Amino acid sequence: MSQVADDRGRALPLLRASAVGKSFVGNRVLDDVDLDVMPNEVHAIVGENGAGKSTLIKILGGVYPPDGGQLFIDGKVCRLRSPRDALAAGIVVIHQELSLAPDLSAEENIFLGRFPRTVFGTVARAQIRRRAEDLFGQLGIAVDPRSRVGTLSIAQQQMVEIAKAVSIEARVLVLDEPTAVLDERRVEVLFATIERLRAKGLGIVYISHHLEEIFRIAGKVTVLRDGRVAGVAQVSAVDQDWLVDRMIGRAFAPHKERARTIREPALTLRNFSVPGEFEDVSLSVSQGEILGLAGLVGAGRTELARAIVGLSRGLSGTLKVFGRPVKVANPTTAAHLGIAYVTEDRKAQGLLPNRPVRENATIANLRRFSTAGVLRLSAERGYVGGVIKRLDVRLASSGAEIRTLSGGNQQKVLIGRALAVEPKILLLDEPTRGVDIGAKQEIYALIERLVAEGMAVMLISSDMEEILRLADRIVVLRRGRLAATLSRSEATESAIMRAAALAA
Repeated sequence: MSQVADDRGRALPLLRASAVGKSFVGNRVLDDVDLDVMPNEVHAIVGENGAGKSTLIKILGGVYPPDGGQLFIDGKVCRLRSPRDALAAGIVVIHQELSLAPDLSAEENIFLGRFPRTVFGTVARAQIRRRAEDLFGQLGIAVDPRSRVGTLSIAQQQMVEIAKAVSIEARVLVLDEPTAVLDERRVEVLFATIERLRAKGLGIVYISHHLEEIFRIAGKVTVLRDGRVAGVAQVSAVDQDWLVDRMIGRAFAPHKERARTIREPALTLRNFSVPGEFEDVSLSVSQGEILGLAGLVGAGRTELARAIVGLSRGLSGTLKVFGRPVKVANPTTAAHLGIAYVTEDRKAQGLLPNRPVRENATIANLRRFSTAGVLRLSAERGYVGGVIKRLDVRLASSGAEIRTLSGGNQQKVLIGRALAVEPKILLLDEPTRGVDIGAKQEIYALIERLVAEGMAVMLISSDMEEILRLADRIVVLRRGRLAATLSRSEATESAIMRAAALAA
């Protein structure tokens, strides 16, 4: 890939943002932000939710025009009026929510809108196949180009997006939370692909809440806080404390181990099975206990949680709540039994994005706030006010649309919704996915409080540090079967990974 140099022979940034600013309805979300993306470089951007990362990404991708400052490509001023302009400039953004057409094949998605043609004007299918196979070979992608995208895993879909970026000769690749839904093995595959692209001369912008990844993959890091640059450094010259200090501007008290009072079993499963999802799973979680549920993507963790609250068909086995066998037909039945579930996918399955925070927090149990079928708004407002205070939800008002909140505050509202059913058993599926470090610590503290009050918590997490910190016992699933049950003293990262990936 050719590089452009200044008159002294120094390589110019592929992309430069200089004093970029952006406001929405008088609210300044970016203020004098500078960013240089060099060839052969992975440049990380970190910051809490609401720090301005998403807005900056959208400016680089041509979605928003900046209302201050300038963008430069190879040292020349560049005005991006649309995503098409960004693509023409060689800037490709791969968002956390992938933008593929699920009913088309992988190869069709790669060349969608740019299909090569035969001399007769028809789509050159053979050429598309050859080019897709060549791209996948270059990137080490183990996907059949003919596969329908909707049948691929999230990790495979992400690789198709990257292949698409390479096919249009991207010079700058922006990856927004690329590991959010990947297990450790697939993270390694992604990192290897990023390294290949970096070695080819691409400039890569890498956004992640997982600070340990920054030290694995990035050469340089820019920290945003409250829409401003709070620090820029070579990654080799700093540590996590340096990043956290600049991200949040405040220190967290060190985590203290708490002795828990574990009481009677609250939820017991025996030979729980759903064909094609998980089989013969037996476990229990007691009041005052956090049971961690670990495993690789596809191990059946989410499917198990959904089955517990009545969201699966073909279920067999026994479920007991406080020793009493029960049948859970749907989440409403689960709620009546004192079981609440917080989904892993808040955007697709959890939020009502265009509805107020108030409605999102109470919709799971409107009966609690109603008399003779009439909603008591004062009772609803009282509960939501309590949730906002107890969970430290930061927002303008409870009437604000929930989509206007940061990811961490959205997650707190969903937990508040689960608590509205007054559960004794709480199933949390990836509760801190896509959440910044500050909100993550607050959610941890909330979980600890709930357990101290006697709640039974089943915690599903792909974050090894999270599950080791919080769980009293850890159940590891592999390919839908129980691979190991580890006590707190037995649980280590290597023990969990051995059980998840190597169990017989």
